[in-house]
Amino acid sequence: MKILAVETSGKTCSIALSENEKIVASFYYDCGHIHSEILIPAVERLLKDTGNSFENIDKFAVSVGPGSFTGIRVGTTAVKTFAQILNKPIAAIDTLSILEKSFVEIKGIETIAAIDALKNEVYVKNDKEIIIKNIDLFIKDLKKYKNKILVMGNAAIIYKEKFSKGLGKYSVSLPYNMHIPQSQTLAAIAYNNEKSVSYKEVQPLYIRRTRTEETKKK
Repeated sequence: MKILAVETSGKTCSIALSENEKIVASFYYDCGHIHSEILIPAVERLLKDTGNSFENIDKFAVSVGPGSFTGIRVGTTAVKTFAQILNKPIAAIDTLSILEKSFVEIKGIETIAAIDALKNEVYVKNDKEIIIKNIDLFIKDLKKYKNKILVMGNAAIIYKEKFSKGLGKYSVSLPYNMHIPQSQTLAAIAYNNEKSVSYKEVQPLYIRRTRTEETKKK
């Protein structure tokens, strides 16, 4: 099975092609919010360099958020278009799950994914539901894991000082790239994901209203 995975939920953009769980090729860009400019050319180049075409792809995978509204919209729109034209299924995976699957469990260490939601808040999981939580309250709830917790996601970079002070330096000790959701991990999840859906069922997972929506509400 060949899977084309697209991850654009943050300021980075990554694309991966896997075949039967093996990553054949991948692209990774960390140069700002230019997803709309580089995504399609990058996909076309990846397919060309590996001797593939869109028709060879058995399944698409995309990160649906939460994260950057623009990045999510660009990624989901592109993948839904590919899938619609080719009549192929999509594995739509939330960004926090991608982060969680990117790190192996360590006995005695709690690992948790957190993405910056702006306004001193973070996107986190409450059981299986993704919610928005105040960063200080989030840290307070995790105090029992102090010095025995690792935080994954860009929230660990943005709120590094707060996490370090509240949960210990170990909580933010992962290298930078470990905080970025990767298309390779997305492809691996998609390979084992039996809940692939039609392009019609894929929707961006924004959680928070866009700035325009919030302005209209006010």
